[in-house]
Amino acid sequence: MKNRTIILTTSLILLTLSGCGNLGTAVVLWPPEDSRWEPGDLVTVKDESILRSTYIVNLPNQRRLKEEIDQWRLRLYRREKEAVAFAVNMGDWQHVYAECLYQGLPMRSEPSNTASRLYRFREGDIIKVLGRNPGPVQVGNLEGYWYHVIANGGVEGYVFDYYLRVMRIKNGESEILNLRDTDDPVLDNILAKAWRPIIFNDMITNRQIDLTIFRPEYGLFPDFDKQTLTLQLPETSVVETWTEIVPAGRNRYDFLGTSFRITVNSEYFISVQYNDEGTEHYKAFVRLDRNIADIIENEINRRDAVLERLLEMGPVYGSRAYGELAILEDGRFTWSGKSSLISRGIITSLAGNNGKLEFDHFTEPVIATSHEGVLSLRFDNGEAVRFLYAFEDDGLRLLHVPGNAIDDRRVRTDQYIDPIRLFFVPLSPKMSDEGFALPDR
Repeated sequence: MKNRTIILTTSLILLTLSGCGNLGTAVVLWPPEDSRWEPGDLVTVKDESILRSTYIVNLPNQRRLKEEIDQWRLRLYRREKEAVAFAVNMGDWQHVYAECLYQGLPMRSEPSNTASRLYRFREGDIIKVLGRNPGPVQVGNLEGYWYHVIANGGVEGYVFDYYLRVMRIKNGESEILNLRDTDDPVLDNILAKAWRPIIFNDMITNRQIDLTIFRPEYGLFPDFDKQTLTLQLPETSVVETWTEIVPAGRNRYDFLGTSFRITVNSEYFISVQYNDEGTEHYKAFVRLDRNIADIIENEINRRDAVLERLLEMGPVYGSRAYGELAILEDGRFTWSGKSSLISRGIITSLAGNNGKLEFDHFTEPVIATSHEGVLSLRFDNGEAVRFLYAFEDDGLRLLHVPGNAIDDRRVRTDQYIDPIRLFFVPLSPKMSDEGFALPDR
């Protein structure tokens, strides 16, 4: 029974490979790797295998020897002169291939972006070019040519070349045929320098530099030599390498091989679309004329100047209702006798008396004229209390800021339902011991 099965199978294969006479003449479109054939060669097709979708062809100058080739790699004609005409038309395109540079690039049934889609290429796919339509033509905001191509496997149609690298490959050498003018001042502007989060510009304009965010490592950093885009923000870090940059519209560019698309709104302003952990993000970035390090240094100097003034006016301040506040040279403080704040729920009894001064909050412009800034006192247990402050001739005026008046480190208003106002006068080291009259506030 087993031998009979083998005989029947062998007979079926022989039947599929057998035939009377020739099927015709074929032109080699895309020879197999390491093949004896080259694109444009003419071969005599002796027969076909329906089971394997192959043609059986004569070897050149060896009529008795045959080779089996996938049908999609050949273009069969019944009449030899038709095959010759097609081979002649291939002309300069015999050894031309293309590499897909864009994931999902469509192949169309006709050289039109409205024609039906036959196939989608993956980034990196190699395509055999059969010819090119006259052109160039405009497709949307892009200019290029429609190429007549065949995909690996035999699907045939047309692809617009803006996302192709078209190459002539012969004798082991490669020549790119669709090199474009690289003189693009808009793109050069993107790649020239670092881009900073748009909030940096807002901070500079408002003179409110939040040093937890305004840092030199935050921004979008193109590196043309390495072909990388590095995006660093407080909440995310993305580094991707591009293979090519192609226009995706007016002043808009896709960085192929990455998730980045950048739109240039002006010389100093760009919009960036990218993907991070499966989520699309849209961020705005600006180019700053000023040096980041200088701005940070100026802000540190501003904060140091406030501390210096607190030390010079005090450094110990007293209030009959709110105790004694001492400012130390290293930016720390001690605050005793503040039971009124504890009773009003501003801090807890666990806060203790020691902590650190912070200057990391700011005022909205509408209240900036009435206050010099925001003073934060963070106790060593982590509790923090914040005040709008102003220096006066006879002391330090404070207005407690409730948490609901703060948005993104900015104090929005100084109008509160039950305001808590404090006034401290400077004390000499012995004033409180000698019975100096402290203010009730």
